[in-house]
Amino acid sequence: MLYEKERNIVLNACREMLKSNLTVGSWGNISLRTEDGNVVITPSGTNYSKSLPEDMVITDIEGTIIDGKMKPSSERLMHYKIYKNRHDVMAIVHTHSIYSSVLSVTDDRIPPITEDTAMLLGDGVNVSKYALTGTIELADYVVEGLGSNNATIMKNHGAVSVGTDMERAIVTSQVLEKSASIFITAKMLGRVNILPPEDVAKLRGLSENYLKQWKNWK
Repeated sequence: MLYEKERNIVLNACREMLKSNLTVGSWGNISLRTEDGNVVITPSGTNYSKSLPEDMVITDIEGTIIDGKMKPSSERLMHYKIYKNRHDVMAIVHTHSIYSSVLSVTDDRIPPITEDTAMLLGDGVNVSKYALTGTIELADYVVEGLGSNNATIMKNHGAVSVGTDMERAIVTSQVLEKSASIFITAKMLGRVNILPPEDVAKLRGLSENYLKQWKNWK
């Protein structure tokens, strides 16, 4: 099977997304950039709990199907646009998680409120502008919302997290949802403390050394 290892990585990420309650049904999508520059992406409208490795679709970065019997995700333009603009990104996780979606409706940016927020997400999580799902306009707005950070909330839609590998992209999506929950709860209590900018910069620097240790765990 072409890109068997990569197909299984994407499929396992889909199952982790469901297990972590980051989406329901067939909403949300995941992709992985291969070492030779192609893309393994989830098919459109699929039940992830019943999907098989061979259901994953292989395309080039322009969207031409290389292998696969199903239609690639309806959000594929967004995935391709991110890969073209962020050469450090090797994996993308698009979720419809509850707390991140709440902030997508209220248009609230998440500031750097905890150490893991700063380490994994960046100096905050922007809310990208709204555009209809599956459009190039949406892709452009998501890239703009990401900037150099690792996550963005999609206005009236959901969220996108990225990483240098799939493990980091998934954990980033989990930390995003955790951060959204903390932020909403703190606002309800009437007070939100934000980390000092100088500490955010230090934490972002520390994160790389911290995450490199993941490679030691099999």
